[in-house]
Amino acid sequence: MSPFLAALKLDWRMFWLLGLLAASCLPLLSPLGLRDSWYFLIACSSAGVIWLGIGQQGPRPIQPWRQFAIAISAQCLGGLIEANTDVSGAFGMHLSLADMCLLSGHLAMMSSLWQLACYQQPQFPRHGFFQGWILATSLMLIGWQFLFLPTILHHGFSLDRPQIFRMLYPCLSFIEIGMLLWLWTSSAAYASRVFIQLCLGILSFAIGECVFHGTSNSLAVPSDLNLLFWLMAYVNFASVALHPDLAQLSQPRASEHGRHANHILTLLLPLALLFPVALLLRYFQALHPATVGILVGFFIVFIIGWFQLRGTMQHIIEVKQQLEKQNRTDYLTGVPNRNYLEQVVENSIYTARKPLPHSFNAMLLMDIDGFKAFNNIFGFGLGDLILKAVAKRLYHDSQVHGDHFARVDGDEFILLMLNVPEKAMVEQQAWHIHQLLEQPFMVNGLTTKVSCSIGISIAASFSKHTFANMQRESERALLWAKESQSQVECYLAMRDKTDDKSWVINEFRQAIQQQQIVVYYQPKVHLATQTVIGVEALVRWQHPRRGLIMPGEFVPQIENTDLIHTLFKWVLNESTRQWQRWHQQQLDLTIAVNVTARDLMNFDLVKEMQQALEKHGMPAHRIEVEITESSALADPRRVKQLLSGLIALGIKISIDDYGTGYSSLLYLQQLSLHYLKIDQQFIREMHQDASSLAIVRSTLELAKNLNIEVIAEGIQAVVSLEQLKAMRCYGAQGFLFSAPMPASEIPAIVQRIEATRYELD
Repeated sequence: MSPFLAALKLDWRMFWLLGLLAASCLPLLSPLGLRDSWYFLIACSSAGVIWLGIGQQGPRPIQPWRQFAIAISAQCLGGLIEANTDVSGAFGMHLSLADMCLLSGHLAMMSSLWQLACYQQPQFPRHGFFQGWILATSLMLIGWQFLFLPTILHHGFSLDRPQIFRMLYPCLSFIEIGMLLWLWTSSAAYASRVFIQLCLGILSFAIGECVFHGTSNSLAVPSDLNLLFWLMAYVNFASVALHPDLAQLSQPRASEHGRHANHILTLLLPLALLFPVALLLRYFQALHPATVGILVGFFIVFIIGWFQLRGTMQHIIEVKQQLEKQNRTDYLTGVPNRNYLEQVVENSIYTARKPLPHSFNAMLLMDIDGFKAFNNIFGFGLGDLILKAVAKRLYHDSQVHGDHFARVDGDEFILLMLNVPEKAMVEQQAWHIHQLLEQPFMVNGLTTKVSCSIGISIAASFSKHTFANMQRESERALLWAKESQSQVECYLAMRDKTDDKSWVINEFRQAIQQQQIVVYYQPKVHLATQTVIGVEALVRWQHPRRGLIMPGEFVPQIENTDLIHTLFKWVLNESTRQWQRWHQQQLDLTIAVNVTARDLMNFDLVKEMQQALEKHGMPAHRIEVEITESSALADPRRVKQLLSGLIALGIKISIDDYGTGYSSLLYLQQLSLHYLKIDQQFIREMHQDASSLAIVRSTLELAKNLNIEVIAEGIQAVVSLEQLKAMRCYGAQGFLFSAPMPASEIPAIVQRIEATRYELD
């Protein structure tokens, strides 16, 4: 029969139809004496097909299905032994090896169903377990009344009697039916047709067991009806093994759906009434009419109460479904949110179809470029409308392509692509998204265009850990896309390893303790007299393995931690100590130290600076605090209060990198500034860019009217020096005079600068 099945490619429908057709021929062959031969031909063939089907399908996990094949094989072997002992009457009178095989078959079947129900469950599925026992207990109560009790009354209760022992077979069949309910509640079996085949098989076998082993019938030869039920079970079991959805029976439910809970409640009503109704039907004629009326009234009250409970349950289910939908939907745009993606991942790991060979999963993290400007210019209301329009367009496109889309945060969206055949298709989709967004949006009568940056992460396998890594990798790739303005970047592990700055946090604290941090100083020159009026303290990290590290490589990593203030205090104390040394060398300079936005939020800053000055005997007017334009305006009231305390000590205040923000010099004047440093970008470009020159000239004129001295940064060319002198700029700083140098070299550099006379055109 195997070559025949191989020719049919082991199709479960074909085998099921042919098997049922062959089983229906059994009564016709009984008068010819071929009944048993035909029966075991079909039964053994079905058992062989089960082994072949399981090998062909390769379900995961494989262990429950091996138990399943063992169970059917043991039942078939028990039947063969039973048929041979029926001739001598040994099976009817004594326990035999056939009983051991039949009992082992039932136990193996129960083990198989147990493993299928529990496999990959995060916790024991108790709800289905209890419901299954309710069903099994109801069936055993019916069996007790109609099958087991007549057998016990006829033969007496003694375990050495085979008839009493064989009552185990229907009992175990009832438990298997209950475990079917458990499997249905705890796994994805409810969504598969293979579960119907399994139910038909177990139900058919249970009926055959009840008919043959109940009420002393096990003493006789099985009837044709008996054998038909058993054959139907064998054929259905073989169809289960051949079914393409075989592995779905072992996949857990992604969530407990509300309708499912309602179906269970509906099922529990007939289960609860099964036994009392059966008793009522059996003893109806012997009951008093008053007793019948009481029982009928009880049933009516029970059903009314059940309807009330079902209505309440339905309402709870509807509320739960609404909450679950809200939990998976973004409140602003109406598209799915991060919770939805997590559910997709859960389903993809456990219940989704098998991944295609050589396929990939990809995550595209999208961020709208310059979206903050939309809010600043047009307001948050219009910004929200733009977000809605973008989300709607991208969501509909994802539906067309069968991908998963969600808004995850602010103006960030994620597109999750599963089972992608080629990596090139992922980048094609990214550029397709750019084309979609290039089409104008009409929002409140305003036509606008948006662009986005996209970071891509690709993984071959899929798990919760992989998904978390993909999120991190896509964020890194998005950062690269924004920094390079390339719009689309794909994550590369080698590049991330090169850019990784996580070592900074781990090693910086130790670097301060081991005095690896050094201070370099860059002179500031008074242009009118070309004398050095001061220096700016600039930090460097002399790493034992990585060499001299510039602040741009480590300050951004620590500026949001307490390490940034530790660094400031170290630089402050080192600078005041260095001033004392220079003062002893008859070198009287002003030292400027940089203060970050985090330091400005520290009310102890005034006290810390006062203590450092007193410790090293440095006059307050010889130290200068430089703050950036953006940090000065982060919290103007608090910053003004802090700077007022510093000015009261006699400390000078300077604004660094002026022109890189969006503030007005008139607004900054409220902070009582002493110096203003124009950003080096304007200084470098002013000799060839008229707009940069105009910005520098207007800043100088306005600062002069406000009694603020201006220092130009980034002087590299003599022509820039000439222009600044012509505009009567107060001071300058740049590589034309000197690069930042160690403290030991500053005295010689000061002498060189003041001795040099630049030839101006």
